[in-house]
Amino acid sequence: MYYPIMIELDHKKVVVFGGGRVAYRKCEAILKCGAKVSIISKEFIEDFYLLEKKYSDFCILIKDKYQQEYIHDCYLVVAATSSNQTNQEISQCCKQRKILCNVVNSLEKCDYIVPSMVRRGDLLISVSTSGKSPFLSQKIKKELEKKYPQEYEEYLNFLGQIRNKVLQTNKTQEEKRKILKEILNFSLEELKEWM
Repeated sequence: MYYPIMIELDHKKVVVFGGGRVAYRKCEAILKCGAKVSIISKEFIEDFYLLEKKYSDFCILIKDKYQQEYIHDCYLVVAATSSNQTNQEISQCCKQRKILCNVVNSLEKCDYIVPSMVRRGDLLISVSTSGKSPFLSQKIKKELEKKYPQEYEEYLNFLGQIRNKVLQTNKTQEEKRKILKEILNFSLEELKEWM
């Protein structure tokens, strides 16, 4: 059974093995979290070169096959090669070194799995079926994207600002809690007026 957790990846060393579409999606999500990512593959789809350019200080493409040396001193590993045998070798090496490894398409070899996510700034909603039905996760994710549109990023920022102001008042704890609960019923426009 999986324990849900959010990991701080800012400036952490992450290694991704693989140069295809699945590896690309993993890399893109990891780079958005501020990690320093080395991507190792003999070949890369074109999108990787755009990713390397966009995240030039955080992303490096290395044209090579899997070698244990690349795993040295890293925080997290993703094994997304087209070879099940290579992915298994990567997983075993990570286990020996006590490094968390995600092996795409092999739940039993994974130390962690990545849920489907809806991100609206600091609002992060994740959905997981523990690998039983990725398509169901995607379906629920799409429903959540409709329910929580991009405006929720701004909405959450206003809630955070109001919370800070309320906490600095001389009101009792109970009064503060009441105000903070009540403002959840406000629309984005009403929050802006409240500010």
